[in-house]
Amino acid sequence: MADVIAIEGGDGVPPEPNWIRIFGRKPDREAASEHWKRIVSEMRTAEKLAVANTHAIQRLVIAYVNYDLAAKQVLKLGPVIPAPRTKVLTYNPWWTVQANAASQAEALEKQLCISPRDRGNGAKVEKKARKALGSDKYLKRRGE
Repeated sequence: MADVIAIEGGDGVPPEPNWIRIFGRKPDREAASEHWKRIVSEMRTAEKLAVANTHAIQRLVIAYVNYDLAAKQVLKLGPVIPAPRTKVLTYNPWWTVQANAASQAEALEKQLCISPRDRGNGAKVEKKARKALGSDKYLKRRGE
């Protein structure tokens, strides 16, 4: 596997997306923000965080929120419900959403090396040593 190299600029932490553009409900936005912070913190601790992972982390957060929404509906209605017109028992559509979100999250966790089993597989992000500048005597660098 190729080594992951940090992109120049900032402190290497991807900016949190504007969840208002993705989720309409405030509780979903709050949950997304909590998931984002937890994932970024976990990846930073494991030295796997890079700005290039921004979109994959965003997709993982969306999968988590969709899973949570679907799980609430499945718990409320059950995995099998009567069809609206025919009243024949059928799978709850939320059950399918929940299963799809779970498989998406599992694949993204593996790709991002988040799960404890996969943590050792990914390469650590290399931090370039910054060369000393004259201003270092007077100013503190960001992110240090």
